[in-house]
Amino acid sequence: MFVFLLPYVCACLWGHVGEETGQIISDQIEKEQADYQVAVVMDWGVWELPMEEYLVYRLAIVMPEEYEAEAMKAQAVLLRTELMASYREAESRMLRVEENGLASFYGKKQKEDILSECQKAVEETRGYYLVYRGEPIQASYFKISNGHTRDAGEVWHTDRCPYLAGVSCEQDKTSTEYSSVVTLEKERYIEKLRTFAGEEYGEDTLWQGGLFSFDSAGYLTEAFYVEEGKEEVRIEGEDFRHLFGLNSAAIEIERQQDSITFHVFGAGHGFGMSQYGANCMAINGKKYEQILKVFFRDTELAKIE
Repeated sequence: MFVFLLPYVCACLWGHVGEETGQIISDQIEKEQADYQVAVVMDWGVWELPMEEYLVYRLAIVMPEEYEAEAMKAQAVLLRTELMASYREAESRMLRVEENGLASFYGKKQKEDILSECQKAVEETRGYYLVYRGEPIQASYFKISNGHTRDAGEVWHTDRCPYLAGVSCEQDKTSTEYSSVVTLEKERYIEKLRTFAGEEYGEDTLWQGGLFSFDSAGYLTEAFYVEEGKEEVRIEGEDFRHLFGLNSAAIEIERQQDSITFHVFGAGHGFGMSQYGANCMAINGKKYEQILKVFFRDTELAKIE
């Protein structure tokens, strides 16, 4: 009788060994992911928290709360990718970052509907980050394109980020924030340029003598000023747009007699993922993996081990 009952006894005693082992492995993975910590430098000191918790707050800061779940997930993966690249560079599982908006979350009960969506996006992509040939990518993102994202190789003259290739983003033109206009008086325009050129540069050179270069996506790459007997002045496109408070470097310039007007298209630097474009894709049924594939060519998802 014992011989016949032996299989049953064994099953009772050891039948769940596989399940328990699976749980142990799962717990170990979660522990390893929890080992990654972020030290947020606040005014009063340092707030230390696990990476995945930090990502919830960070996502709430950088992404519009009304965006679709799959767009939120795509952004969560990019934020985690940024951190993984930094951990590897630092050769540490503890990162120090500036407060950068997180103070509003410390010790306060936030609106549950806002954080719950961010928490879901982080949890449902837990551990995943984007790699190219096994290495975390430069996970660039921005608010709205001018209708096309930029090619890093063309602008930066490097093959270091082949996955940052320009892609069409026509849907961005439907955003209510797609275009803006900034007008400056002639004196103010020249005054700001002299912060780069110096006081010795002539007014006529700065007003009439600028040469402007654009990339194939329509973003300003450089403003160039030359005056005889003086060192040439070159202003990078992103520096130029920040100098004049422009939403992006995708501009058209209209000069009047005593003022200059910038017609601006999109918002942000234009490299990588357009958040608005990602949201449009999510509305149309794209999953976060598909969204990331569109904006980051030949990349793959990896998981923290």
